Amino acid sequence: MRNQSGIAITYVAILLIPIISIGALMLDLSEGYALKAKIKNAVDFASLAGISQLVNSSDYTTAKNISLSYLNDNLSSNIKNFTPLTLQNSRLSIQIGKYDTTAKQFTPDEASIDSNAMRIFYKHINNTFLSNIFMITSLDVSDSSIAMKQIAGGIAPGGGFPLAINITELDNASVNNNNIDLTQNGATENSYFTAFDDDNASANSIKEIIRHFKDPSSGISPPSLTINEIFQINNGSITSVYQELDDPAFIGMTFVSPVVSLNGEFSNTVTVEGFVGYKINEITKEQNIYHIKGTVIPGYIDNNWSGLIIGAGPGNIPNEDQALLANSFGLIN
Repeated sequence: MRNQSGIAITYVAILLIPIISIGALMLDLSEGYALKAKIKNAVDFASLAGISQLVNSSDYTTAKNISLSYLNDNLSSNIKNFTPLTLQNSRLSIQIGKYDTTAKQFTPDEASIDSNAMRIFYKHINNTFLSNIFMITSLDVSDSSIAMKQIAGGIAPGGGFPLAINITELDNASVNNNNIDLTQNGATENSYFTAFDDDNASANSIKEIIRHFKDPSSGISPPSLTINEIFQINNGSITSVYQELDDPAFIGMTFVSPVVSLNGEFSNTVTVEGFVGYKINEITKEQNIYHIKGTVIPGYIDNNWSGLIIGAGPGNIPNEDQALLANSFGLIN
């Protein structure tokens, strides 16, 4: 009987070795999966931060440095004893290039002026805790992310300035150093005040939206807008609207407005074809006609309040004018 007990203990001891070893491996693998989720989150946020700065080719270096900063901050907060990375690190790749939505393929290209995407790859070497039993001293944990910008297909609630710009003004801006001179009546009319409503464009409603841009705690926040949406434009007295707009606070500010086409020559409704970001330079009155003069920002990306979003777009805007349209961005994978 005593011999049988000794044999049983020996068997149990032998069996414990693989059980403990497998348990150790599972613990390290579990930590690896948790680490992979942290890395995926970090590269996603870093690629979005970088692409948000990618307005033109002069921003390529800035975009990569912004991505690196976000990546280091995120990983430092979530991985114990993390050593900040540099762009030269062999385990990190931050690339700017072009993403083909049809082929679903990213091609690095930092020589082009119209690159539209950023890809980040990072491999982290994680020292194992118990897997040394199997001679496994470290686990490589990696992930990647691609963020892409494209012509915006919509604006989130609270983003659209209540001044719709006629599609023809994009062509004028293209040949005038991106400068625009917006008028809302007379022979030169090329823009229209609106409340973004399909059955209302009263001066009072427009003024309430303008007040909201002056002070977000007051007035009325504008609704969301998408390509092909139809709304009314004001075709009555708008003197009081100019009085609301005639505030030094608006000079130098950047706004996003819809680019629209008229639904018929004498129609008071318009269709959204795209969106454009522009800075107001001055508001003047010349021969009883108000002029809102500004500068279009080609490929504008707004990181603040307009909430430009990806969607179907642009509408019926000539290819040669599409470079002026505002952009949005999002993750591809």
